[in-house]
Formats: sequence, structure tokens, C-alpha cells
Amino acid sequence: MVSASNFYSEDKGLFSRSLNSFLPSTAIVPIEEEKSQIPVEPVVSVGDVVAEGQIVAVGGGVNVHSPVPGTVSAIGGEQYANGKQGKAIRIKLGGKFSFVGKKRSRHDWRALGRDSLLQVIRMAGIVNTFKDMSTLFNEISTEERKVVFVRLFDDDPSRVVDSFVAENFSEKVIEGTAVIARACGAAAVVFAYEKQSSESRRIYRASKDDGSPDQELFPGIAVLRVGVDGKHYPSGTALDLVFASRSASKALVKDNPDIAGCFEPDGFRDSSALFIDPQTALSAFEAAVEKVPVMGRFVHVTGDCLNSAAILNVKIGTTLGEVAEQCGGFKKKLSRIVVNGIVSGVCVGSLDVPVSKFVKSVEFIPSAEVRFQSIENCVRCGQCRKICPVNLWPGNIYRVFRNVEDDDIHDFDDSKTVIESARLCIECGLCNSVCPSRLPLKQMIALAKSESI
Repeated sequence: MVSASNFYSEDKGLFSRSLNSFLPSTAIVPIEEEKSQIPVEPVVSVGDVVAEGQIVAVGGGVNVHSPVPGTVSAIGGEQYANGKQGKAIRIKLGGKFSFVGKKRSRHDWRALGRDSLLQVIRMAGIVNTFKDMSTLFNEISTEERKVVFVRLFDDDPSRVVDSFVAENFSEKVIEGTAVIARACGAAAVVFAYEKQSSESRRIYRASKDDGSPDQELFPGIAVLRVGVDGKHYPSGTALDLVFASRSASKALVKDNPDIAGCFEPDGFRDSSALFIDPQTALSAFEAAVEKVPVMGRFVHVTGDCLNSAAILNVKIGTTLGEVAEQCGGFKKKLSRIVVNGIVSGVCVGSLDVPVSKFVKSVEFIPSAEVRFQSIENCVRCGQCRKICPVNLWPGNIYRVFRNVEDDDIHDFDDSKTVIESARLCIECGLCNSVCPSRLPLKQMIALAKSESI
């Protein structure tokens, strides 16, 4: 662990409201971002006229909606905000809006059963962005999730958008959590707030004045509120939330022994626990209560290149260049674009990359802040092992996995054991930050994890 203040965004605590982003003249809508590689195919063709909110691609529980009304101008390969390439649909803006500028009416979702709520989540195209983007419907439809953990702060301290959504849309986040909890058959919900922030006060709206769970939103569901020490990084991983909840959950586990594994650091990965963030809960609220599919994201836009920083409500398909323009454009020469945080994010190479459901923040970094660094051979200094919060040896995993990829291994069984240990990695990125050889340790371990699962 290290002090989180090393990575704090200068914008932390500065934003009291968000701005609606400019509408893109052409929305570039990614359709293949999920890690599971589920085939997603367009259901529209070039030349088709589409409405705002219309489904334009489907596949394996994934629905993708048009963020704007207009005409499909192209379907082809584009660079994604996660650094990969994939298929996208270009929609040229034109026509009447179905949701923008319209008053949203409230619908009563509480009479719906689990199957109906699952279909609401599937049709709305909700993704879970707690860590890596995944389709929420696929996560909760195959098996019941007994405990839902809601992290109400940013796991990457260089971002502020999760904290912003939790503070400014707290009632919607709470009700959206109730929708997800009912849809997945949860026995308990854990709201995890950062002890140093104001979310601890806001989240008590999930309970009545006497402290008992609000039975209208959470009938038969236990509601726990736990504080997480955010002074150190990492502090917002699934493992951190489980550790923070162990003491508060003792009475609950005693009455519900089936959920004990959800609160065990050694067993929660294989248990029926679900971990979500505020934007996921907010999307569930909008889908179930307001009948609005996922068409936009709140994005923290920052960086010393820009004339100003902001929290923008961005339409999916808006390019990073268009987002920068709304923040006053560049005052310094741009060198790097980092998506989703300096600590745990990814670097993309073009202003033409579109905002997607995956994006939480964009930082534009000037040339003066970037040093040239080249990758060298591992010097076996052990710094990565010392700083790893889960006591792995990242350098060793890196070397073994690279050798396996190159078919240069001497003991396959030992190599397999080392690679399987990568599953314990929480992908905090601290090993990258201390490696004197600038090895892509986190990225290689992420590949090893995908191989071992």
C-alpha cells in the first residue's frame, strides 16, 4: 500500500454539478468492448434511419442503443477507449430526440418479479463498470447473487466521477441498487463509503430514521453501511470491501450462513457476491424507474493541457477531441491521453477515439510532464514484490508467462502454478509504478489471468 495522496486528482471535491456535453455531429458507437468476447452484431445497416435510444446491436445479453437520432453512415473497425480495436457504428446526427429535453416520468418497478427486472436490465444495455466492463445481465442472470457490494467512491484516486455520482445522485443510486438487488435475489446489500468523505451521511437515506432497512426499497434484504479507509491506495478493490465488511457482517452471517463466503477474503471470488459502482446503480435506476436505456456516461475530463476541467454528461460515441473542445481546448501541447485514471487506466493514441460505456475519466497530459522511458530487462530488484498489496511476485509472473508464450519453459507444472497465482492480482498497478526497468507488469499479469481462468 502507498498513500493515496500521491495520486489524488487536483479536481477532488471541486465539482458540485455536471454539464451536458455537446452533441456529436457523428456518434461513433462501439459494440464489442466486453472482456468475455461475446459476439455482438449490428441489427441496422448503412442508410438506416434510427431513433434516439433504438437498439442498433445485440448479442449474448448485450444491447447497444443509438445515443442520438440520425442515419447510419458506416459500420466498421475503430479504436476503442480500452486501447483495443473493434467494430463500431457511425450515426450521423439528424431528426427528433426521444429523450433529450423531455421530462422523465416515474414508473413503479416494485411490483415486477426477478425475471421481469432481469429483462429490464438486459434491454437497457446496462454494463457493470466496477472494475473491467462486463454486461450486468450476464453477471446476475445465470445464478443468484447473495450479496451486492456497492463502492461509493473511486478506486483510482486520480478519478472523481464515482464519488461525484454517489454524492449528487445518492437517492437514485440507492434505488438503482435496490433494483439490482431484487433482480439478482440478494439477501444483503453493503454500501461501502470512504470514511474521509461525506457519502457516509448521504447513504443513510437507504434506511429509515430508526436505522432499520427501508422495507419499501429493500424488502427482506439486509442493508449494511461500512466505511473504508481511503487514505491508502489501493482501497476500493473487491478485496478491500470484503475486509471492511467482515466485522459488520458477523450477525448477518450468523443468521444467513449461506452468504458467509461472500465476506471471506479467501472465498469471495468463488462466492455469489456482486460488486458494482455508482454509475451501474444509476443506470439501473434510469432503466427501471425512467425507462431510459444506457446512452451516455458521466466523465471526469481533466489534465494540464486543457483550459478547464469538468464533469460532463457525455453521449456515447462522442470523440475525445470533442470532449476536449467543450473544456476550452488545449493551452499546451498534447502528449498523452489517459482513459480511466493515471494509476490504473490505459493510454490511447488518438483524439478520434469515442467515449463508450467503459469510460469514466479522460486526462490530457502535456509534453512537459512526460519523460521518455524505454523497457529494459528485469534486474530482479524485488521492488514489485515489496509493494504488492496481495503479496504476489509480479516480476516472476511476468518472466514465467513471457517464457510460456515463447514456449521457453523447463518445468510446465511449476510455470502453471505461477501463472494461476495471477488470479489473485487486483490490478492496482503499483508494480508498474516502482519497476526501474519499466516493464508492463500489470498488463502482462492481466493476460496471465485471462489464460488461467
